[in-house]
Amino acid sequence: MTPLTAMCADAISLLCATLSRTKPTCTALLFAAATFASAASLAGGLAGCIAFETTTPAGFVELDDQQPNYDYRAVSADGVVIAVREIKHDPKGSSEFWVTAIRNQMRDTAGYALIEEKKVTTRSGLQGTQLKFGHDQDGVTMLYDVTIFVTKKYIFLLEFGGTKDEMTRNAANLAKVVENFREK
Repeated sequence: MTPLTAMCADAISLLCATLSRTKPTCTALLFAAATFASAASLAGGLAGCIAFETTTPAGFVELDDQQPNYDYRAVSADGVVIAVREIKHDPKGSSEFWVTAIRNQMRDTAGYALIEEKKVTTRSGLQGTQLKFGHDQDGVTMLYDVTIFVTKKYIFLLEFGGTKDEMTRNAANLAKVVENFREK
């Protein structure tokens, strides 16, 4: 397992752990969110149906195999990963609740340092919060960004991960992913 793969797996596990402790019904929800088939059945949708639109930036290629954990993934030749997950917003919680849950788990449980937190708005008017975390792994500084959009029906997680150097080099492309993201 590469350092980036391990970092992303840690983040996913932490998010699921956070949400599963918020309410007993969250355990089933998050297990389902980790597998597309279950998430699609919970949402009443069909496999391959997604409720968002995103674009693959220049210098990245979209991966064919999105499942079981993601609804969209792309990677750069330098190893920066873009991922989007769509989770049915059930149980309902405010945007502040979900942002706080993710922030606390990443910092307090996983040891990630919160570098920056800011409000973001897409071109379509969708408002969210972006959390930027850092973590040293085997002497390499890794960055993990998660942008959280909470709507009536869904929680969308836009995740970016890679080495500090590559994330910095790709910052403009990653900002465009957030800017152009939209709910269908």
